[in-house]
Amino acid sequence: MKKFTLIAALIGASLSITSHAYQFEANGSYEYANLDDGKGNSGVITGKYYFNPVQTRQAPLAEAAFLNKASNLGGGYAYSKLKDDEGFGDLQFNILGVQGEFYIPDSQFYLSGALHRTNLKTTIKGMGSDSHKGDGYSLEAGFLPIHGLLLAVGVADLSDSLNPVQVAQYGFINNLSNAALVSGDNNDTAVSLRAKYVSQIGGYYTNLEALSYIGDETSYRLGADLYLDPTLSIGLSFADSTAKDSDSVFNLRAQKFITPQFALGVGYSTTDGADAYGLNGTLRF
Repeated sequence: MKKFTLIAALIGASLSITSHAYQFEANGSYEYANLDDGKGNSGVITGKYYFNPVQTRQAPLAEAAFLNKASNLGGGYAYSKLKDDEGFGDLQFNILGVQGEFYIPDSQFYLSGALHRTNLKTTIKGMGSDSHKGDGYSLEAGFLPIHGLLLAVGVADLSDSLNPVQVAQYGFINNLSNAALVSGDNNDTAVSLRAKYVSQIGGYYTNLEALSYIGDETSYRLGADLYLDPTLSIGLSFADSTAKDSDSVFNLRAQKFITPQFALGVGYSTTDGADAYGLNGTLRF
């Protein structure tokens, strides 16, 4: 019995060392946008605190929190400046927000919510500057019918503000165009539909995602990531809307965990009239 207890303790210690549990995650990203008649520079910092340590084990490191159903509370700050080539003026966005995800214990239900504020400063050469503040929110309720699959429905007000956590995830230009489409001239509240599925397909872990906002217009985004091993992923996404003359947005991305606590990623997005290049980093402890 003593030998068995000792062996079990050693195995448990070994697993705890190799799983590299973490409880806090910080992310930073930068995006440069080359527009037909200008350019943009954006930076985002986000952070999450998990109520319980997240175990990584042998699954993809990027999906550890989702597969662990790890409830969390976090927030972020984003800054972006869009400037035209002629020096006529610029737009500056300062965005602050908080967000939480809650997996209800001993159930298959999920809740999330976000609050954010955007301060938009418009500067026109020779005429001075003007600032406008706006608030936004989002609420979601979801269900996990099987392990690794989340189906969620919610509401979101994107008419006056952007969510900095989504800016970090999808990029500033993509979020800005999406908000304008679904809010429209009437500042409509949008209904959101979201699905996420992480599973092994053909020996490799795969992440499949879909997101749609139904408002003044309907926007939709489809994405997929292939994990070549637990530390390395490559992915792509496609976004469009029902708006007349809408331009599709294509994105390519890759991420590599150098260590279980540190990752670097790159991304490229393109649409008619704009190309965006991104760099991001993740730190866990």
